[in-house]
Amino acid sequence: MKLPIQYGENIIVAVIYNGTWSWYVTDKEYWYLDLTKLEQAYLDKGYQWPNVGDYSERFDIALLNEDSAADFLHKINEFKVSVVELSELLLKLDDTQLAQPDSLTEFTPALLVDFDEKVLISYFPEPASFEYYIPNDWIGRYESFMDQVPPQEKYWIIQGKDYFSNR
Repeated sequence: MKLPIQYGENIIVAVIYNGTWSWYVTDKEYWYLDLTKLEQAYLDKGYQWPNVGDYSERFDIALLNEDSAADFLHKINEFKVSVVELSELLLKLDDTQLAQPDSLTEFTPALLVDFDEKVLISYFPEPASFEYYIPNDWIGRYESFMDQVPPQEKYWIIQGKDYFSNR
């Protein structure tokens, strides 16, 4: 794994593209799908936006949608993680860490981005509102999507034990 999972900075993202599920651990800023909307929201509230119109930090992709997904996902391929890698991270937690109420928050998937159905579902616990900054023809929601994850993708269920069940 290229990036460690750090609460509030790096997030776990589920991606569906061409019918395939993938997991990524990236900086959270990558997942504001429409950067022009985010930029305008800041400007409308009187905040400064450094380098207006410069989207180079996201590979010059201002609008991340079904048309730009292949290019974007190729460019972040180094941040792709497997179910096994994510499960192994959970297994490294000791009983003391698991007993803490918020110890697993950083391991909870924050976003589901479905490029096939044009849907973004955020379950990010901080006020980031990814669901507001989506392409015009997309659907954005804030809700848990854990029940939508196929069993073979649920990295938090290891040998029948659900690591998120006590939350």
